[in-house]
Amino acid sequence: MCRSATAFEHRLPQHIQLQHQSIDLHIDPNKSTFSGTTILNVLLMQPTKVLAYHSKGLAIEHVSLLYQGNEIPLSPSAPNHYEIIKHNLPIEISDTASLKITYRADLSEHVEGLYRVENDQGQVYLLSQFQSMEARRVFPTFDEPDKKATFSFKVTTPKLYTVLHNTLPASIKFNGNLKTVEFTKTPNMNTDILALALGQFAEYNVANTRLKTKVFSPKSAQIKLPPYFKDVVNDSLVFIEDYLQSSYPFSRLDFVVGNFGAVAAMENLGLVSLNENQIPDSNAPPRAHCEFKKLIAHEIAHSWFGNDITMAWYDDYWLNESFTEFIAAKVIQSLYSDIAACSYVPQVKAFNDDNDHAVPLIFDVKTREDTIAYGQLYYTKGRAILEMLEQAYGEHALQQRLQLYVKKFAGKNVSTRQFLALLPDNKLQNMVTSFTQNTGYPLVTLTKKGGQYVLTQSDILNRSDILWTIPVSIKSWNGKQALTHKVILEGEQVLIKLPPNVQSVFLDTDGAGYFRYVDDTGLAEFPFEQLSPQEQASYRDNQQSLAISGHIDYMAYIDSVIRELNRLALDSEQANALLKELQYAFIDHVQLGHQRQFAHYLSKKLTHQPNWEDLMTTPYGGDVLQFFGLYLQNTAAISAAKYYYEMPNSQQHAHFHNMIAVLASSTTDTQYQELVAQFKQMPNNIKSGMLPALGYVNNAEKTTYYYDLLLSDATTGMVIDVNFQYPIFNPSLRVVAADLIANRKTKIAERISATSLQWFPYSFLTACSKAQKHAVISLFQGWKHIEGLGDKLNVVMHNIDQCIERTKKISQSITSIH
Repeated sequence: MCRSATAFEHRLPQHIQLQHQSIDLHIDPNKSTFSGTTILNVLLMQPTKVLAYHSKGLAIEHVSLLYQGNEIPLSPSAPNHYEIIKHNLPIEISDTASLKITYRADLSEHVEGLYRVENDQGQVYLLSQFQSMEARRVFPTFDEPDKKATFSFKVTTPKLYTVLHNTLPASIKFNGNLKTVEFTKTPNMNTDILALALGQFAEYNVANTRLKTKVFSPKSAQIKLPPYFKDVVNDSLVFIEDYLQSSYPFSRLDFVVGNFGAVAAMENLGLVSLNENQIPDSNAPPRAHCEFKKLIAHEIAHSWFGNDITMAWYDDYWLNESFTEFIAAKVIQSLYSDIAACSYVPQVKAFNDDNDHAVPLIFDVKTREDTIAYGQLYYTKGRAILEMLEQAYGEHALQQRLQLYVKKFAGKNVSTRQFLALLPDNKLQNMVTSFTQNTGYPLVTLTKKGGQYVLTQSDILNRSDILWTIPVSIKSWNGKQALTHKVILEGEQVLIKLPPNVQSVFLDTDGAGYFRYVDDTGLAEFPFEQLSPQEQASYRDNQQSLAISGHIDYMAYIDSVIRELNRLALDSEQANALLKELQYAFIDHVQLGHQRQFAHYLSKKLTHQPNWEDLMTTPYGGDVLQFFGLYLQNTAAISAAKYYYEMPNSQQHAHFHNMIAVLASSTTDTQYQELVAQFKQMPNNIKSGMLPALGYVNNAEKTTYYYDLLLSDATTGMVIDVNFQYPIFNPSLRVVAADLIANRKTKIAERISATSLQWFPYSFLTACSKAQKHAVISLFQGWKHIEGLGDKLNVVMHNIDQCIERTKKISQSITSIH
């Protein structure tokens, strides 16, 4: 039988497998193009007269079929919508064959494929980012996760450059001013985790690491790894191996540090990419060090989940990211419990994004543009699902299932269906399915009717046809001790039994539930001091949500935050979390016309009298300065920001960007222009933190200066698209910002790729009035030709409508205060 068509238009033929690919590249980082020759050795499970592969933006010069000792030229053809090139062969082939392809390609100016970076010392280097579906920008290949193969790279480049790859060099040969580096063959792997880097790199040996880990970074940009980096690498390996009862699957674990744009890190096999902006200073707050440690543990966990065991297709991407984030949190909570707060309640970060315009964790993926919709839900919602599963199933029981999963699928591709088959309980399978395939989340309510308790669920988005299978763990308090009661809510409601002497209840034991909850029992409030840190974080966020949605009075919620904050030291992590909640109130909930009254109320109710001399030496002092100076417009805080900014070498101060944020909102227009001029003289490592801080402006003139700065040569090589949102955080500037962006549309399109430009409407996610909505509609009227932008704009419009509706009660609550 001869098969000539794929089962799905967006997929390569399933009966053809890539076995090995050799890639020979000629690259000069100072030129905009490079050339390559590649040979793809394929295995044919059945006879065929069609061969296909991926190509994106490549200028294919020659293609030939190598078969049974013959070389048969093939006519180059253009890729289809899914970037697949098909060749109709002149003969039927079977068993094995090869394709030989020569081509030319462009280096990218964006973080995709193989891209060019120039740092502020003028050093040029190349980095790669192949996830997802971007390897095809650099060489023709079978660019699908289930087409695992081995790869052999050979790179010819000017001899002053170092070439880095997933594997180590097998040979280096010199020819005049050129050198050719041939690398050893890779393990069996998918294209997403291949890596290349070319440049002049400094090499750091991380002392006493088991795998003799090395870190590479551009020579002119000295990195300073935290002293604990070695321990995090070693301890993460030991912990994960022990937890999974599985040895590290590979032989190399090195890192390359550089400018990876908005990508924090990438789990490239053997050569992990690490963004230079993720490495915290020694005096950074504990949360920053917690996040960095979790990031390293996350990338190491990918060695099992993603690199060794790979999703069968991109619709099961959560199997890569959610599992690794789940394991990384365990590493932090087990080994670094003293700073583990960053690993608590991941769902808190997910709820705002998981609305009726979101995509579920498992959805139909066909193109690169589809994968951009992944977002943070795979790290937050996905991990929360696994934590609910663990809570319901039992910690040891789930660990055993994950050990079986790793053993059964080692080196293979896997689907969610295959993972669920390892869970013997149908209810738990249904739980995972309901949360991965539905958007949104349930509202769980506990009521007391007579002597019985009733647990009910409803959709937070008010859809009538959505039900989840929800494991709920309820903590009850009798005045002396807390007891835990587990129940699985499958239908609309379930009756549960609680002890007769219950005084209060808490509906989210361990803060593991991916739901909002309402205690409508009439019992006393659960004693806050009896809750764990995870539960306290869950409680705070849940109360905020209920206040925003009108279930409880907004200012009553704010008063509870203030009461707790007044009991804490301002330089503590707990106080910092509460200040963040109040800060987001100014950005998301308190609208134009009420901000001054809200700020005055907070200033009156907060009992703290900050000592800036002491605070500016503490990890959280900068956040305190920014809150008091920017949002409360406290004159002492503004004076402190100016004082510390004017000190010698202030740009080296840990809280420099917080000073800038305060000054951006409080200086005159002329003084602001001086800040912009000073920004242009700063090195890139300072610019990266200073640029968003300059966006906290307070009038139209400064907004104009700021947007012009974003589009100037001073930000070349920096990711600027996310920075347009900062002036929009100020309700008084949202209409102004829309007009200013409209006038700069052409320049914006020149600086931001179309793939990223589709997300530009999200800069206005905080908009919240009819006038602001009209301005956003008017702005993007002429942008709808950008693929994907219309869908993102609909999300923003929906959010604005929801905000307008919910802030009615918030505004009423604010105006009622005295």
